Parts: sequence; C-alpha cells; structure tokens
Amino acid sequence: MRVALIAPFIAVIDDRRGQIGGAQSIIADLARGLASRGHAVTLVAPRGSHVAGVPIQDLGFGADPTAALQADGPSRVSSQGQIFTAVRQWIDLHEIDFDVFHAHAFDAPALEQLRGPRVIHTLHLPPLDPAIVAAARSAYATLATVSNSCREDWNAAGVPVAEVLPNGVDIDAVPEGAGQGGYLAFAGRISPEKGADAACRVARELRLPLRLAGPIYDNAYFLRDVRPLLGPAAEYDGALDRPALWRMLGGASATLLPIRWDEPFGLVALESLATGTPVVAYARGGLREIVIDGRSGVLAPPDDERALIEGVRAAMGSSRAACRADARRHDLPRMVDAHERLYRRVGAS
Repeated sequence: MRVALIAPFIAVIDDRRGQIGGAQSIIADLARGLASRGHAVTLVAPRGSHVAGVPIQDLGFGADPTAALQADGPSRVSSQGQIFTAVRQWIDLHEIDFDVFHAHAFDAPALEQLRGPRVIHTLHLPPLDPAIVAAARSAYATLATVSNSCREDWNAAGVPVAEVLPNGVDIDAVPEGAGQGGYLAFAGRISPEKGADAACRVARELRLPLRLAGPIYDNAYFLRDVRPLLGPAAEYDGALDRPALWRMLGGASATLLPIRWDEPFGLVALESLATGTPVVAYARGGLREIVIDGRSGVLAPPDDERALIEGVRAAMGSSRAACRADARRHDLPRMVDAHERLYRRVGAS
C-alpha cells in the first residue's frame, strides 16, 4: 500500500541521532516496519527529520516544541494551525498518490484540517484537553488510540474511537539485562503526572539506589519536588537515547512507574520488560495491559506508596525471562500487523 505517515511537529524524528521521544520512536519504527514489508511509505515530518529507507516530505516547517511543552495558547494554536493547513494542502495535491493518510499529531488543528474517508488519526494521549476533545468529536476520519483503556476514556468523553493500534517495540533489538546494577529505575518525562518524586521516596524507604532518566518538561516541579530528593543514592541521568535507556533499564532490579494519570499506553514499561526487568507501577491506564500482575511485575492501587514499596519487594523475585516473554505480546511485527489490517479496511473505502 501507499501510506503517508504524518508526524506531530513537536520534535525532529532522526534515527541517526540518539534521542528520540516516545511518539517519535514509534513513528520511526512503524515507518521502517511498513517499508520492510514492501509498502511505499512517505513520512511528513519537521525539517531535518530522517528515517532510514523512508522518504521524508519537507513542507518547510521545523519542530514546534511548544506544542508538547505548553498548554493551549494563541501562539501554539497559530503555529499548529499554520502547519496543518499546509499539510492539508499537500494532501489535496497528492490525494491520488496514497491509499491512506495516517496522522499522529496531538493538536486540535490536525483533527480539524486533516479530514476524509482515507484519513486516520491515532490519539496518543487521553482526552484531557477540551479543545482537542471537541475537535475529535467532530472529526471526519477514522479515529484510533493505543490501548483499550485509552479507547474507553475517549468513548466516555463522547468521542467514538473504535480502533486500537497498540504500540510495539523491536524486542530483538533490545539487549537483555541481568539486573546487575542492583538499583531501581525510573524513566519518563520529568513532570508531575509521571511521579518521579514518588519513585525517589519509595527507593529511599527501601534503602535502594535509584537512577532516573528523562527530559525535564516541568522545571518548577523538578526544582521543587525532585531535586531535593536526589543525592548519592538517587541520581538523575538526564534524557537518554534509546540504547542508553535500554542499558539503564536492563541493569535495574525493577522499574518504578508511580504515574498519577491514566497512562495511554506505557512504552517505558514495555521497554523495561523487553530488557527482562520487572515493572512496579500504579494500576492505571494502559499499564494494566502491559504488566501482568504477579508475573512481569506488580500493579499497586493508585497513589498507595506503601503498596509500591511492598510491590518492589515482590517484583524483585520475578523471572526476567517471563518479563521478556510478556513484552513479546507487544512486539514490532504485531504493531505493524495491526496497522496493515486497518490500512486495508480504510484504503478500500
């Protein structure tokens, strides 16, 4: 099939460099996976993007990081509106050249501008932004999301999301770890909903070292709630590229994910399991579909730090082989399979 993948214009997607964020890594992996199966894939992405073996359509726009870091405001709406008006015009010019247009942007202008019977939008985030929810309710496109949990949240918000396209990881590309570091790991953006401060408190209570990794999205939160808990036993490693992140996760005895929101999927949890490291997390959102409680980790009642502490003690006896086996339920071939099935249905419409 001829597929146009449309990225969110929040960061350059460049697989020649180390750091690629969650959504960007999924798009790059999907593009390569589809191309490896003979599909003609074009990626519409910010200027400077690169994915091996996949043509990049440069519409003249760079990345707009304010779309990821700030709440809705006039500048964000204006920039995203300009970008996706241009994407819409490009689609109009190339409509006969593609079977499916698959958008991964998070903002209302993308849903408002990119419309049609052969357009798919994957909603990578929960229905938290009223403007995006309103745009999704009136979207003329096929709507998908990344977990059954997230689909239920969107349906409860009055948005008819019928399709689930779970994320996936190339498990064979992730090196197995042995937990040799003897520390706990936390990975994710440093912002309140990810709970890095709770991870620090849990590790301190257990008297175990902790390594934290991820970009700082909320500097005030980091300075107020996280940095005072750092020290010789709790180290912040900054934003790691994927190989470095996998090494860090693989060296851990367990990965802590004390999230304070309904995680739409839980890519870090999947990557941790792929290394063989069990996950201890609150039972929220898509994490309930990735971690098998009592086998590849422990799912604790939300916001119960004492239960997290006990969960770490239990999870450290988990079979690392079982963790990696559970990760294969969401491997890259299955992600590509799911997309191919939907593309065939939408492309035939």
